Formats: sequence, C-alpha cells, structure tokens
Amino acid sequence: SMFSLYICVISLDTLAPESIHTQKHAWQHGSNCYKFKFETMKSWSAARHDCVEEGGDLVSISSLEENTFVMGTLLKCSCSISGLIQQAPTGISLWMGGHDSITEGGWEWTDGSPFRYIRWNAGNPDDYFGEDCLSILINDGYWNDDNCQNKRGYICKRRGEECCLKCC
Repeated sequence: SMFSLYICVISLDTLAPESIHTQKHAWQHGSNCYKFKFETMKSWSAARHDCVEEGGDLVSISSLEENTFVMGTLLKCSCSISGLIQQAPTGISLWMGGHDSITEGGWEWTDGSPFRYIRWNAGNPDDYFGEDCLSILINDGYWNDDNCQNKRGYICKRRGEECCLKCC
C-alpha cells in the first residue's frame, strides 16, 4: 500500500492562539508544504520527477531548524516508521534534492536554494562508486551521498499553504 504523509506548514499569525493545539498535523515553518513518501520507492531522478509533477521539488534543507523540523515530523507523524527502523536500524534513507552531478563535490539543491547548511554523516560525502545524490537517514537525520539509482522513499517540498493535513 502506498503510504504518503502530507504536512502543511503555516504561519502562526494566521491562527488564533487557542486553535494552535487543534491543528495537530500543521507545523509552522515558513510557507512550505512537505510530503513524505516512505513506501514509494524510486530512483533519485524518478523521485524528483514525481515531486516536480506535483508542483514542488525534492526537499532542500537550509538550516538546522528545518532539518530538525523534518526529523521531528518523521518521528511524530508516521504510522510505520518505527517498524521500518526496527527492520533496518543502521539506516533507511529518503531522497532529498541535493546533488553534485555537475561538479564532483559541488553540492547544490535542485530548487536553487543555497547549499549552506550541511549535516553529513560520519565519513560522508565519500563519493563511494560515484555517489552523486543526497539522502537523509530517517533514524538520526544525518545526510549521505548516495547512488542515484538506488530505489528509496523521498520527501517533496513546495511553497504553499494548501495541503492535506492528515498524517495517516
């Protein structure tokens, strides 16, 4: 079964204080929607194509706060993630929008965001057998340069506040 998670990111100033607690599946983080696809396994380019078709791109992460938001959302609002982690405690990865396919070591985001914040896992990036695409480890939030042909789940991001807020 396909498991998708939609999160709408909204500005707190659009919510009355008493309504914040009723918006269980809405988190404030700029004006972006995040869509987590755990079980739709695709290569990096196919995953990106899917995100673009939906009006976004593979996720870019520009700050510790955004990385923490993504990880917190994964852990807080996923029906099957704990089972996935138990099956592979050393790492299930999801595709992000980073790549260095144009210039080795010249990492950039597909959506044009500046590649300033980094959270590499120990020993990465290592370009092991020509790894040019970026994935995030869902159990700890660290990043890995990864083989673009690997089939992985992925995270899409797009601007906008019109999202389905249901987690499961």
